[in-house]
Amino acid sequence: MPVAEMIQAPSLAFLIPTRDRPQALALTLASVVPAAAWAGAQVLVCDQSVTPSQVPAGVRVVHRPDLSGLPAARNLLLRTSSADVVCFLDDDVDLAAQVGVQLRHLAGEEPDLLGWGPVVETRSATIRRLHRLVHLGGFRDSRRLLSGPCDRRIRALFGCCFAIRRQAALAIGFDQRRSGYALGEDLDFFRRLESAYGPKRLRFAACLHVAHRRDGHDRSGPRKRGLAKGAFLRWWASRHGQGDPATPLHLILALLAAASGQGNEAASWQGVWRGVVGSE
Repeated sequence: MPVAEMIQAPSLAFLIPTRDRPQALALTLASVVPAAAWAGAQVLVCDQSVTPSQVPAGVRVVHRPDLSGLPAARNLLLRTSSADVVCFLDDDVDLAAQVGVQLRHLAGEEPDLLGWGPVVETRSATIRRLHRLVHLGGFRDSRRLLSGPCDRRIRALFGCCFAIRRQAALAIGFDQRRSGYALGEDLDFFRRLESAYGPKRLRFAACLHVAHRRDGHDRSGPRKRGLAKGAFLRWWASRHGQGDPATPLHLILALLAAASGQGNEAASWQGVWRGVVGSE
């Protein structure tokens, strides 16, 4: 993008919530800082760790160990930033050098849209078919049915990396009652955004190249990933009759998918089972 066009483009900030993962954050900032410098963007980190992480020069850290959960951190970062467009990143994401420049260009060229993001998760045809079955009355999430990078309007972006116009995000906010790191808070945000501003105001952009490393310390192996997935399925089952349309069939299909050992976060069936029954 020419310098003159860059000056006219909406301003941008990268916002990164983190907690107790200094090594993952350091790897992420190694790609984010150069991308931000190239685009003239800010980098803000909300660190919920007891001991603040060390960051490179130019990165602003808001140290808030008192805040509980990812939604609270995202709301704080929204209020702290002054940029026109903010790009939320997980602390285990790698950016291509041009991502910031491309986001500013997209925000300037597509004023009718509220947000943009990359396709960062791809699944095999078998897993996508299984998810289509689960979606028949269960959690409807079109993001999970994609096969690769694409340019298309969408109802929701991937939570690990998405850019959004800050004023629209401020008006909606993230649900701080979801105190974890986090169960469905991003999809909830996008659903409320759609309700307020109309359908398909978001877009996947194939020009955005981002890798989600998934190097979380608490689910780094198949057993621990299985425990996390099993615990989620137990929580899902507990919502039966509370407005969640999932049926026992959907839960069985989801259980089979989680225990299959396939996908980007393959889990062991033993870990999934222990997570379902609540046994470590």
